[in-house]
Amino acid sequence: MTIKRTNSGPGLPGGFPFSLASEANGVCFVSGMPALDPDGKYHEGTFEEETALAWHNVTMIAHAAGFAVEEIVYVQCVVADITDYSSLNAWWRRQFPDLSTAPARFTFQAGALPFGAKVEIQAVAAHGT
Repeated sequence: MTIKRTNSGPGLPGGFPFSLASEANGVCFVSGMPALDPDGKYHEGTFEEETALAWHNVTMIAHAAGFAVEEIVYVQCVVADITDYSSLNAWWRRQFPDLSTAPARFTFQAGALPFGAKVEIQAVAAHGT
């Protein structure tokens, strides 16, 4: 089995001691990303702003690994405060107005997130057969 790792790319956050994505057998695991700028610095904002930037990072990493947003099949969202769950759902509905195109999703609250972030998003993408 060959494993392809994505560690950097134009516009991607960098400087981490782990791969941004790892792909094997047509399945890509994108590392969890909070709201980071391309220098890997946390960009504090409202819950929606942080969610949008975290999602942007995840989709850009997936793209750098050779996967389209439409190939994201599973998303894990970690929130710092579960009271933001309804805001996450509202944001999610705007991203996926057609439920038939929405990836599966799991959301939970963590005791704390890196950088003091409000949300961190991780994804799994897969090439169709």
